[in-house]
Amino acid sequence: MLKALGFDKPKIFPLPKEEITYLDHCFRCMHEALLSDKVDGNFRASGYLYSFFIELSRLAAKVKGSVQIAPAVTKAIAYIDENYMKQPGLESISKAAGVSSQHLCRLFRQTLNCRPMEYITKRNIQAAKMLLAETQKTIDQIAGETGFCDSSYFCKIFQRFESITPSQFRSIEQAL
Repeated sequence: MLKALGFDKPKIFPLPKEEITYLDHCFRCMHEALLSDKVDGNFRASGYLYSFFIELSRLAAKVKGSVQIAPAVTKAIAYIDENYMKQPGLESISKAAGVSSQHLCRLFRQTLNCRPMEYITKRNIQAAKMLLAETQKTIDQIAGETGFCDSSYFCKIFQRFESITPSQFRSIEQAL
């Protein structure tokens, strides 16, 4: 199915915020269906996933500027995703990607418009957002589980990226 929709190779393309609304809706509905105890939850989630990919395909077709991801970036992202809690350094990431640190930074900047370490921070914030929304763990616990050295630094970085504190984020998510 992914190949038929044109997603057989990793690509990055810009999407305006107003275009993401339906994608977000599909994703949230899929997530809720998977979390439900109902027998048909997996089937409903599959339908939402299909809708998600159809909409993503439609939006990707509208955008001319999609970027092919270099294999080194794909390897680096896979390594980061496997090791994000250990806070991997630039040297270990570039070694896993098979390129120099400078070249990896250049590839990340060209492809993702950020440095590898910034990508790790964003990845950690996304993991923290999931934990804040889905668990009752303390901010200290979440900071530790997502690779931050202490909760005050975590709160500072979270607010820089999300424009709200982790506690405010949790309150908003629980109200939904």
